[in-house]
Amino acid sequence: MQRGAPSSCAMLNRDPRRLPQSALPHAGRLQSAMHKKPGKTRFICTIGPKILDAECLRRLHASGMNIARVNGSHGSLDDVRNMVQVLQQDLPEGVEILLDLPGNKIRTDNISEPIELEGGQKFVLKPENLTYRALFSRLQPGCRISAADGAIQLEVTGLDGENIETRVLVGGQLANRKGINIRGIHDTIPFDFERDISLLNIAIEANIDWVGLSFVRSSEHVRRVKAQLVDTKVGVVAKIETSEAVEKLDRVLHESDVIMIDRGDLEADIGRENVPLVSKQIIRRAQELGVPVIVASQFLCSMLDKPLPLMAEVSDIANAVLDGADILMLSEETAIGAHPFEAVATMRDVAWNAEKHVAAAYEVVILAAGSSTGFGSLTSNKHKCMLDVGGTTIIQHQLQNLAACGITDDHVTVVTGHNHRQIEAYLTGEGFRGRFVYNPWYGSTNMMVSLWLARPQSNLLVLYGDIVFDRAILADVLSTKGKAVLAIDQDSELGPEDEKVVVRDGRIVRGSKDLDPRDCFGEFIGLARFDAQAARQLIQAIDGRVKEGGLMDFITATFEAAAEAGLDLLPCPTQGRPWNDNDCLADLDRSRDKVFGEILAAHKARDEAPTAAR
Repeated sequence: MQRGAPSSCAMLNRDPRRLPQSALPHAGRLQSAMHKKPGKTRFICTIGPKILDAECLRRLHASGMNIARVNGSHGSLDDVRNMVQVLQQDLPEGVEILLDLPGNKIRTDNISEPIELEGGQKFVLKPENLTYRALFSRLQPGCRISAADGAIQLEVTGLDGENIETRVLVGGQLANRKGINIRGIHDTIPFDFERDISLLNIAIEANIDWVGLSFVRSSEHVRRVKAQLVDTKVGVVAKIETSEAVEKLDRVLHESDVIMIDRGDLEADIGRENVPLVSKQIIRRAQELGVPVIVASQFLCSMLDKPLPLMAEVSDIANAVLDGADILMLSEETAIGAHPFEAVATMRDVAWNAEKHVAAAYEVVILAAGSSTGFGSLTSNKHKCMLDVGGTTIIQHQLQNLAACGITDDHVTVVTGHNHRQIEAYLTGEGFRGRFVYNPWYGSTNMMVSLWLARPQSNLLVLYGDIVFDRAILADVLSTKGKAVLAIDQDSELGPEDEKVVVRDGRIVRGSKDLDPRDCFGEFIGLARFDAQAARQLIQAIDGRVKEGGLMDFITATFEAAAEAGLDLLPCPTQGRPWNDNDCLADLDRSRDKVFGEILAAHKARDEAPTAAR
């Protein structure tokens, strides 16, 4: 084989690619709209009477609003119907409508003026002050009542007929229509109160975009509503705010078009201390299944009366985006707050700035598990990635190339197997900050299984652990536009052991060692990049191969399976720049005697070139 020969071919397929749509009908529509804005994150603004006019709606849209939310918990049914009609008439083009159904959430009722509660005082909840008059029948002394999205905490001390006697644990202003939550009682309450049924009819009659289902506890709840929405365009947002929904998450995700993590009500059901980690787990699983996620509640509460947010709130927004949220929601911040336009603009700016970090961040997986049998005594007590090719080891050369392209070693996972202890001791001794994943089946599986064990979740860069290469190849792979990019040497003299690829219409459609070289575009060199969505598709393809028993399949076969499933794999030609894999002593000699010197010379020439010439 010949590597590093001149090439007359220019870089292929550097044009942006259309993002494939989700298989979910409503999620596909939502994801398509997500990319009409400079950033991908979308924003929901809850609409209240004070901003229900064409000019305010236009300003909200200009500040970042993509979806206008009507909270069906407030006002009469006629009020809700009129609000939907005004929104359909006055919203800027492209802004969608979400009608959020209250579900069997219990709320305060008939409270004309907010009640000031102080810690330690006694307080009586009467049936006429609750939307669920029979709440007393579900309670006993010791029950904890969470009110106003968890801001107020009460402990039940006794029952006096239908009156609920409590002690205030955490005080605050208890106003009308504020949520009441008691852990463990909602599964004995009807899922949809009469108001939900009426509001769903309004959504169907107006043919709006989305309905939000509150207090979902099973996939049956979602299916029940979706059955009513047949032959409409209305999509379903299932709100994850109960312990039952968390426990049955996969089933709920499979039925939902979109999910919403309502952190305010969720904390009342699973405990405030559990919400952050559970939210991360929900988002990750939704990403794996391709279901968009809304994160809601208490993002910018300080902006209810102040024009600038707290730093903790800014961090909360950024972390939601970094976790993988697709949509962020504002509630009272826009519905009743003093600074609705500034609030959504703040959320937009923080979220889109966090997106830049997500887009630039890569998880690197170096595959260094396989046996090193072609090197004699050189690899008796070390893996071939630790072989010296010119004053540095192969794996240190790779880490240096990554660092030169802006990827630090704390983003690197090394999958080990053969002589794994030596690799770990060597790299940790050099100050390596990444992680190790051990493949215990390295002797009976191929690199595909090693990648599968790493379980990458974000933007992914895959490196074979035995290659040396000009870092300009890596730079081109990173900069080539597309969801999945493979470095391909078109000039290699293809042999039986080379991983060959076939390209049609600018896309890689086949990959295998067994292909006829006459049909092939070139050789995959062991360097590939996938964005987060493509990485998930790749892992799904590997899941399929593993379940079918293909543990010795080559990784290029998995690429081919992902391409057959609709993933665009784009070739990035090496353009004659030097590289070499190292499978045996002859390869190592070539790396030491020729290729590595060419790599160093290329690096030096670029480093010394004037800036304008680079």
